[in-house]
Amino acid sequence: MAPGREHRDMVEKQDWGRDASAQEVWAHVEAAGTPGWRHELASWWRGVSEKGVRFHEGDLEADSLVIGPRPLVVSGSVRLKGLLEDGHAADHTLLVVLGDLEVENVATFSAMFIAGNVRIRGLLFGDSYGDDVFCVGGGLKARTLVEQHHHLWVFGPLDVDALVGDKLTATEKPRRKLEPHEALLPGAFTVEDEDEGDVTDSTVDRKGLLTMLRAGSPLLADTRLGPVEKAIAAVKEQAARGKKATRLGLAQKKLKAIPEEVFSLTGLESLNLDTNDIAEISPRIGELEALKNLSLESLPLTTLPVELCRLPALKKLSLRYCNNLTRLPDAFGELEALEELYLDAMALEGFPEVLTRLPRLKKLWFWRFFKMTPGRVQVLVDGLGRMPTLTHAGFFQGELSALPGGLAPLARLKQFKLGLDRVPEPEVKRLEAALPPGRLHVGY
Repeated sequence: MAPGREHRDMVEKQDWGRDASAQEVWAHVEAAGTPGWRHELASWWRGVSEKGVRFHEGDLEADSLVIGPRPLVVSGSVRLKGLLEDGHAADHTLLVVLGDLEVENVATFSAMFIAGNVRIRGLLFGDSYGDDVFCVGGGLKARTLVEQHHHLWVFGPLDVDALVGDKLTATEKPRRKLEPHEALLPGAFTVEDEDEGDVTDSTVDRKGLLTMLRAGSPLLADTRLGPVEKAIAAVKEQAARGKKATRLGLAQKKLKAIPEEVFSLTGLESLNLDTNDIAEISPRIGELEALKNLSLESLPLTTLPVELCRLPALKKLSLRYCNNLTRLPDAFGELEALEELYLDAMALEGFPEVLTRLPRLKKLWFWRFFKMTPGRVQVLVDGLGRMPTLTHAGFFQGELSALPGGLAPLARLKQFKLGLDRVPEPEVKRLEAALPPGRLHVGY
């Protein structure tokens, strides 16, 4: 039997409680919960209970429970071995539990109100485009809360390991706030952006997550370790198994410093620290002597340590969007293996003369040309002409109303890339005429 058909058959077989009027059942509600909890429930109650409700007196125990289309009120507690789900056969459904709720997982797309305490052994997934709520009069204990524009209100104490989302209203906070790919297993999220295999942005896969929930499949990642610790642990685990673990991605991890454990990974060949709050690179970076590729994009750096400038194997370095890095240190010329470099054109005070001392630098890419005068650009062009080993260079991102007058220094390059958003067509043709045929590439 198909999973969807099996789910529908299971729903149709459930018939909890008896028919009762809204007025009769509300009398029971008035004796439960806190005034604040009852106040929140009242607006939902008026909207969906006019045609009566299902009323289950006492505790309700089952393998699973699906709510809808009729509202269900349970005067006792609800204990489920598996999944609690709502939204069946109605635009808006309602579950009211006047006792406690204990369940493996919850998938809610409408309104649930629990007067007592809630214990979710696994995950709560809420998705209602901001229309509905999961409201707890007591405390809430859960491994993970995943909300997609679904309000979560908790009046009592909160004991939650991880939150994916923002719409949690509670007096306490979860232990950590994670992205979907950090909290969930593959199949429950969609990758939006990644860097060399390292996922940096993701969204919840509603269909995939719900399918896994209904099938009882594991879907929670190990959140005992934070994303940084987890990434480092994965590299260590590979090394312990005798596998070559050569890259570590720590982009967008809200770091203020490089974790000390990183410096023990002496076999690392690639390290990505992009888009963090790291204002200073530790001198211990020099211990990573195998490092070939280092990305420090969008960091608030003002200088680079001498130890970084002496990394013996470093071939590629990116300093794009380092807005505060106005100059490169003199020791930068000691990067004897460096072949490719990305720099922020707007941040630099001028052309870094230390680049002319790099013996193997072949590719130099300048980024961010906004409100740059032809004079400042001429300084960069002239500097490119003084680099004996350079074969490829380019200007990317931004716009120029006019290129500098002297373009001859670019003629010695094998290729020059012009990837700006706007340059007048006559200026592009002038640049093309200044270079040997086939040397200009327009675009990224």
